[in-house]
Amino acid sequence: MRTGRHQYFLDLAFRCAHQGTCLRRNFGAIIVDEYNTIVSTGYTGAPRKQVDCTELGRCWRKEHQIPSGSNYEKCRSVHAEMNALLQAGKLARGCTLYLAGYEVDTENLTRIWPCFLCSKMIVNAGVKTIIMRTSPASFEEIDPAILYQKRSREALEA
Repeated sequence: MRTGRHQYFLDLAFRCAHQGTCLRRNFGAIIVDEYNTIVSTGYTGAPRKQVDCTELGRCWRKEHQIPSGSNYEKCRSVHAEMNALLQAGKLARGCTLYLAGYEVDTENLTRIWPCFLCSKMIVNAGVKTIIMRTSPASFEEIDPAILYQKRSREALEA
């Protein structure tokens, strides 16, 4: 059975997530233009030619009980959204960013929207909309500016 466009790109993003090298949570991102052409992909992983957590066999953040969603500067990985945006460059303008992720320990789908840093990059890149997988068969859509405002309030309250 043929799937819809959003489901198709979310399936690809979920597949990209499985390339990730984080031992906690992996995401995949697909940037798609107005013609439904894939502009770039990205997944969670260490910077190019650097040792990642799967190679080390450990996560420093996990060992030091740093809660998920905080102190990203102490993480070896680059987020999937950042990797996709870096590859896309100016071509990300006006595009849709598809995002899907899972918890490594349980393989359960995760519904965490891009972090504050990623939301800033997404807005500056000119991405038109973000579509996030919320279950195997459903998704939610958000305007990057609204996501930024939400993440900004959260950052200021912390």
